[in-house]
Amino acid sequence: MDFINNSIEAVGNTPLLKLNKIGKNIEASVYVKLEHLNPSGSYKDRIALAMVEAAEKGDTWNNKKLEPGGTVCDVSAGNFAPALAFICAVKGYKARIGIYTPMLKGDGVRIKITSAFGADVTECKHPSNFLTEKELEEYLKEDEDLTYIVAGKKEMYELEKSNSEVIWLDQIYNKNAYRGQMNMGYEIFEQLDGQVDAFGCAVGSGATFFGVASALKEKGLNPYTFGVVPGRSEKYLDLDKPEAEKGEFRLSKLTGKLVESMGLEKWKTEKSIVEEILDNDYPNKFFRVSTEEARNMANRLCSEEGIYCGMSSGANVHVALKIAKTLRKGQNVVTPIVDRRDRYLGEYPNDIFIV
Repeated sequence: MDFINNSIEAVGNTPLLKLNKIGKNIEASVYVKLEHLNPSGSYKDRIALAMVEAAEKGDTWNNKKLEPGGTVCDVSAGNFAPALAFICAVKGYKARIGIYTPMLKGDGVRIKITSAFGADVTECKHPSNFLTEKELEEYLKEDEDLTYIVAGKKEMYELEKSNSEVIWLDQIYNKNAYRGQMNMGYEIFEQLDGQVDAFGCAVGSGATFFGVASALKEKGLNPYTFGVVPGRSEKYLDLDKPEAEKGEFRLSKLTGKLVESMGLEKWKTEKSIVEEILDNDYPNKFFRVSTEEARNMANRLCSEEGIYCGMSSGANVHVALKIAKTLRKGQNVVTPIVDRRDRYLGEYPNDIFIV
């Protein structure tokens, strides 16, 4: 008999698909890792699983151990929320997930998916709970979304501090997030017999990019690496040029000011995963991708390759094709299909590229 004992055993080991139609006029080969086939529908399943299993062992920022029946918490606007809710449902933990108010778009499909897995989903507290009136006015004017994001992190930080049974996972800083994604890199290495000439993907928390790049490096490979960010904005990172070199890619100054104002002590003493990326001289180059470019490629992946994917996947492939055009026959470019498009139906056809 061939079966699995629970849905978590289906996380990972996703297929690698060659783009034979979209990439037919390019000498190099473009491969996509079909991460949307993970149980909750995205590559975040790997991240959530790695962080929860680390917490079970007490491998957390404050050495707090996740006990049976305990609660994990974090904030999310996208794929991490359903993934964490799914992992907790199978493992028997409670999940408390905050949703950033400005990101409650459409009819909330991702929230509905998260709730279906049994998570306690709440709207994050307003930033006014953590800032003075003057600070609030200044930060909201400069970057409203980022102000809400840091406030959400502060809320989770305070929740953990006040409840011994709650563990804040914090995917932005939790190193187990990228350690979990190293498995994707090992799989890619095996699937292509070690012939990986370029790899890259959208950079949000940075866990997938850094995890795969680290795994390939561990295997003795040094592929060309590319980072992908939205053309219109980026909430944690700042770019000065359309295709900025890595030295011009930095943590937003506003983030530091917000962390200081809100007293988010944890973020003052740790390095984020993005900072780990920069410290290791990744990537070779960053690329901005517009919403239109991401949407057009996502539509092509659906209609030409039968891959029902979201905007981040479209952005990843858009850049992967650019890179492939600079390579020769026999060389390989890899990027992930990060999620299914059905979780954006509440925003369709006006869904936008965010990470």
